[in-house]
Amino acid sequence: MSALSLHLDRLLRWLEGNGLQLPSRDIRIVEIGQIRQTSTDGTYHVRRDQLLSPLDYETRFDELLEKGYSWLNMSCYGVHDGSLIVAIEVPGPRTLYPGCPTSVKLSAPSAARILTIE
Repeated sequence: MSALSLHLDRLLRWLEGNGLQLPSRDIRIVEIGQIRQTSTDGTYHVRRDQLLSPLDYETRFDELLEKGYSWLNMSCYGVHDGSLIVAIEVPGPRTLYPGCPTSVKLSAPSAARILTIE
């Protein structure tokens, strides 16, 4: 099982453990930082083609784990077209510590963060 699959499974179990009824286990992933934020209210704007399947994102996730970030954040932003939308937040480049393990944090969506799919 890939590192991404393991962490996605952790996220789903964590969400269910917090009482959320997941309508689907079909997942699409978007990386925060590769999407544009055009409004001052913090809304992220994502094109449909930026929503990747776990298989299509797996190599990129492995790259992020190997770069030496102190953390990555994985959160579920909701459901779109029957798929759970999972965002991967990557810290700025100042947090690189090559050779150190990367912690993957789990979080629920924040009311302050809005994702608009165009």
